[in-house]
Amino acid sequence: MPAAGAMLCGRDGRVSIPCDDLPLPLLDEDFAALAGNFPDYDAVGRGIYQALRLNPDCASASRYAALLKDAYPHLFAELATNMAMLQKKDVEVPYIDRLINALKVFALLEPANSRYPLEIGLAFMEKGLRLSALHLATASFYKALEFLAKAEALAPADLLIKSQLGEVSYILGRYADAVGFWRVAAGGVAAPEAQRFNERIASVEQGSLPLVPAVDYLEAIGAAFATFQEEHYEESAAILQDILADAVFCRDFPIPQVHQILGLCYVRMNMPKFAEQAFNEALELDPDYADARSALAELQK
Repeated sequence: MPAAGAMLCGRDGRVSIPCDDLPLPLLDEDFAALAGNFPDYDAVGRGIYQALRLNPDCASASRYAALLKDAYPHLFAELATNMAMLQKKDVEVPYIDRLINALKVFALLEPANSRYPLEIGLAFMEKGLRLSALHLATASFYKALEFLAKAEALAPADLLIKSQLGEVSYILGRYADAVGFWRVAAGGVAAPEAQRFNERIASVEQGSLPLVPAVDYLEAIGAAFATFQEEHYEESAAILQDILADAVFCRDFPIPQVHQILGLCYVRMNMPKFAEQAFNEALELDPDYADARSALAELQK
């Protein structure tokens, strides 16, 4: 904690900010080099930048974000550039987490801008559907719901937000909420998209629903994949068979990797006919699925 009256000075005198009531995060090496002195401008910048990138929900985060923007424009620009790059790429889950944190920093600076909670919600939705993070699906989709609700509060007429709230609500098994959001969205879009919303509304109202909420199946797929990695093939196959028995879930979430892993379970269980069927089903969903095609060819040797 800085002493009373402490000032952060830098950039050849162009920065002079009182910070005697603001805890200053520092990198370990910068803290070790202090030797009782007040940290310099660069050390404070590095610490704030790292603190926000790792945990934009930390105490004093709003003040850190404002300080980064005002006193460290080069670091702020770097954060904006990284965020823009991550938004344009199909990235792995750790990078989705980095994107979410960067978006949260910008949300701190523009709390009335619905764009940021919307994009955070969409990023959590993407994370919730990633095969490598299905064990986190429930947490991811509830976080998506939280941020999309914040976006809706800021922009209640935004139909994209309504439609995405419908998607998340459906996945979480909140079907009445999903219908309500989709009905509003359908009333404000062009005919082809409105028809898609109305078809989904009709499906829900006719009771064409998964036996359990989709998020539970997604978590189960994650568990089955983990069980397969642990070489418990019968258990993994049993989980995947139960999931594939739900035609509505399979209609809504056609996932070729489910059939692929099931096929590999059958191979390990010495059930080649069932394995061949599973690999073919994976290829029906994705004709370019190289792993399934390779496994099928190996089986047929």
